[in-house]
Amino acid sequence: MKNNYLLLLFIISLFSCTSEEKPIENVFGETERGAVLRTIGIENLTFDTSAPERPIQISLEYQDNENGTLLKDVRISITFIDNTPSDGDNSQDIIFLKTILLEEFMDGANGFPVADIMITTQELLDAFSLDATQISCTDTFVIDLSLHLVDGRVFTNANSTTAIRSFGGFLNSPFTYDVHVVEGIDDQLFIGDYNHTSIKDGFSGPTFFLPERVQLNTPRPNVRSFELIRIRSTDSIINQMEFTIACDQAILTRYVRSRFKCSPLVEDEHVVLLGPDDQLSGSINSIDDAVFDLRFLEAVDGNDGFCDWPLTQSEVRFSRQ
Repeated sequence: MKNNYLLLLFIISLFSCTSEEKPIENVFGETERGAVLRTIGIENLTFDTSAPERPIQISLEYQDNENGTLLKDVRISITFIDNTPSDGDNSQDIIFLKTILLEEFMDGANGFPVADIMITTQELLDAFSLDATQISCTDTFVIDLSLHLVDGRVFTNANSTTAIRSFGGFLNSPFTYDVHVVEGIDDQLFIGDYNHTSIKDGFSGPTFFLPERVQLNTPRPNVRSFELIRIRSTDSIINQMEFTIACDQAILTRYVRSRFKCSPLVEDEHVVLLGPDDQLSGSINSIDDAVFDLRFLEAVDGNDGFCDWPLTQSEVRFSRQ
């Protein structure tokens, strides 16, 4: 298993260094080796005002092409985005929070170093000198990771690639996570079979395609997931989709994979990525799961899969069956 991961990391590195189409997408700059932080588990990624004792918890696996020997540390920064400015805009720019030191990593099941990020909701508030009355449902804390190597190189979301960032992809290393402020909902709501229909097509037609009926599941509180099929030239694969329910919003997880891949000359992981639409407006009733809308963006953060697509809004309606 470890050798398979190293081979993929090398292939992505080689592609990144030779591509002339988008040098800005070069995760490894002018180097021959890179490193990633794979998301191997998420226990919780919401700030639940009804359960503030529940911490944020993400499990990471470090990989490089030198058997994990290049790791120095991982530094965590956070930003606060106030999406409810009507009661006062408390948005604050990025600040440093803390460091995961080398000695905090342990040997993982795949032979690579692993570590857990755990951040309490009180840590988030204290970092910005906020109290519970100054945050509201749909506000967002953004966690950003910077991976520092012993040779001085630093990897972040800014110098990553689509293939590395994509949620549910083989590497699944976005270096950034959105922590939405939510009010807890019943785990039995918004689960089971739903049909989906495009009510606002994306740049090249409906964003979601097959199957027409999906099954919603609950991977963790206030989060729902489902699977879509991406058809390739010789087979098909599953795209994992996920969204968070925050009061009257259904918010798509950043960097989920779409079915669109435009060039046969690039590796299969380079597809158009989807993400949340920052223009919030009511799209779900958190206590009525019969029908809801999921509004999102194609080619989020420039991840257009070499399709040269503009940032495009799309919207899909789900109806319980």
